[in-house]
Amino acid sequence: MKQIVRSTFFITAGGALPLLSSLVLLIPYTNNLSTANYGALAIYISFALLVQILMNYSVDAYLSVHYYDYQENENKLKHFLSNVFGILLSIGGVFILVISFIGYLIFPIIFKENEISFFPYGLMSVVTAFFNAWFRTYVNIQVFGERPVKYFLFGLFNFLVTVVISIYLINLYPYTLIGPMWGRLLSGVFIFILTFSFGLKEFGLKFDYKLLPSIRAYATPVLIFSLLTWVLAYINNYILSGIMTVGDVGVYDFALKCTLGIEYAGLGIAGAFNPRIYKNWKSKGELLNGSQEENRYYHVFSAVNMLIISTTIFIVPFLIRLFVNNEQYYESLDFLPLLCAAFVFKSLHTIYLNPIMYFKRTNLLPMILVITALVQIISGILLINLFGIWGAVWSYFLVKPIQVLLLRHKAKAFFNFSFNKLKIFWVPMSYVLGVIVLCSTNLSEFEINTSQLVFAILLILFAYKNEIKVLPSMFKKAP
Repeated sequence: MKQIVRSTFFITAGGALPLLSSLVLLIPYTNNLSTANYGALAIYISFALLVQILMNYSVDAYLSVHYYDYQENENKLKHFLSNVFGILLSIGGVFILVISFIGYLIFPIIFKENEISFFPYGLMSVVTAFFNAWFRTYVNIQVFGERPVKYFLFGLFNFLVTVVISIYLINLYPYTLIGPMWGRLLSGVFIFILTFSFGLKEFGLKFDYKLLPSIRAYATPVLIFSLLTWVLAYINNYILSGIMTVGDVGVYDFALKCTLGIEYAGLGIAGAFNPRIYKNWKSKGELLNGSQEENRYYHVFSAVNMLIISTTIFIVPFLIRLFVNNEQYYESLDFLPLLCAAFVFKSLHTIYLNPIMYFKRTNLLPMILVITALVQIISGILLINLFGIWGAVWSYFLVKPIQVLLLRHKAKAFFNFSFNKLKIFWVPMSYVLGVIVLCSTNLSEFEINTSQLVFAILLILFAYKNEIKVLPSMFKKAP
């Protein structure tokens, strides 16, 4: 248990550093950019993330499962990793050329406003994505190899260079996108050089493409899954830019940025728990039933996730008004409770996704995401036309439970789940309903945010008494 707590701390902290850099940079961004410029920046960043997904080709997901097939033989593991990273570099190089050509053609068609063009910032986004794709894949190996401290230190380096360079350039070129865009690109150069050097020293680099069919077979469905997940996260920005204005994109995206703490904390917790769940399943052979062993992780995930959500809703408005001087961005706070509440479904999402990933049933994922992406796009267009930014918020919220239901339907076909429905389902859903009811009242922002926090704490004290009892001893044993 001591090792679990230590690993969870470093992985969660390392996973949260990108969030921290985003939050730190929000202050100079919002104080130096109009909502229109910030909206354009949000478009470029989301485009870079799309390109990063393509260049990574879900190699990190492939490694998360196949790494353990070679773990017991160091020489085979090094040979495996050197080949995988050779393939990753090749994929990235091809995509830089292809996407640069396509971007030059389609940007003028998609974006009519002058604030968004492919040259220079679209091209810079493509190159930045290449560096980040390599970096993310390399540092994730530290998680698979159970080296959480090293994972954290690489994340810390990325955080420092990104923040320092970006803030320096923003102050040097205020009220333009020069600072934010060049800051991202230059930090990408530094983290690529660092991790590439470590990779060469640790396992070398080979361009042997024998693994390519295996990667393609496993990773292609996951890639489609990741692309459709990108649609769910960012397509509303593009719909808003077409129906409304880039300034509205800025307001909506800033509200989403305020939820990043919840997202990264959830990813960090899942990243710490999932390897142990997978190892437990591996030790039991082709187990097709859930057990109490993994449920203890899921119960903690559910309770901590709800506490993080409710605390975020309560604290963020104070922080925004304290650090953000541009009052244009205060409009985003109206949408914060509902956007945060959507993350309650994350624990259920993880429960139903894990068997699909572990038992390599990734062929089930594309159809699930196709349906939810279509719901996102259609509901986004309809609701944004009717309700503006509120339409985007409700569209974002509604696809979360739909995705969970589809995952459950597919996973139950080959895996028997057994968990405490009160802790995993009824308590989190009660909290979501409470947030929706509070948001529909005439209470003030402070009253709504305080009430939902109190409600969440009461639910946690009621439902997760056993988990609360063991947490102090867990952290007491940690170094």
